[in-house]
Amino acid sequence: MQEREAKERFRGCCVATLTPFDRADRVDEGVVRAHTEWLVEAGVAGLCPVGTTGEFLYLSVAEKNKIFRATVEGAKGRVPVIAGVWGFRPEQTLALVKLAEDAGASAVFLPTPIYYPANSEAILRWYENARNASSLPVFAYNIPQYAANEISLDCLAQLFAEGTIVGAKDSSGKAERIAEQVQRFGERGVIFAASDSFATQGRKLGADGFISAIANVAPALFVKLWAGDESLQPQVDALRNALKQVGAISGLKSLLQERGFAFGHSRIPYTEVPEGWACAVEY
Repeated sequence: MQEREAKERFRGCCVATLTPFDRADRVDEGVVRAHTEWLVEAGVAGLCPVGTTGEFLYLSVAEKNKIFRATVEGAKGRVPVIAGVWGFRPEQTLALVKLAEDAGASAVFLPTPIYYPANSEAILRWYENARNASSLPVFAYNIPQYAANEISLDCLAQLFAEGTIVGAKDSSGKAERIAEQVQRFGERGVIFAASDSFATQGRKLGADGFISAIANVAPALFVKLWAGDESLQPQVDALRNALKQVGAISGLKSLLQERGFAFGHSRIPYTEVPEGWACAVEY
């Protein structure tokens, strides 16, 4: 995919979607499809299933495949689906990339290796492995606060230069890092900012788009914010703080339950929200 095509295709406010489970702890594909349709109708620009917000560490390859397919079915080609393809072993990532392609995803995103230190050479090989698995565009995903490995800007430069990636999602929340990515790579690739408290700042710094967790429950709010209504950022921050008190993923699922989407429980180690909890922030 050429740089211009990628920048036209992948931009705007996207959603890092949650994963619904039924009472038997199975992925609920019907809820995935219904929620996806609701998000698209609200105006979001893209969907990013099976990432951090989607509890990717606690999903099997088969479950991820079900989510890929249900998300693509719900989107109906109206917005791109960028599928999360992280696997514990390289062959799992390869399998997930191929499954995402077979499901009809538009691209894939991949966090770095986790837990054990990985130098730039290892990270380069990690992304080359995913790129060589299919024809799908690949996005690097930098989230060092959880992965314990950061993609250096020089490493990103090499990944872009070699055509391994078409873009990067950065959840570091570091303004200077986003600004430098926009300056160095903005002409050749897509830069997504992330972390809901960083939405307005990411837009001001020139990011092509933003990937939000809270947009799962408030898509219209984020669409307006990314369109330039900066007055909404304090509301987002207040909602984020309220969710953090009970656990963001469990809290978001609770709020979606109120909207009629049965997202069910969150898998261990997440805990359920306290009985009777209600979000005091309007959204």
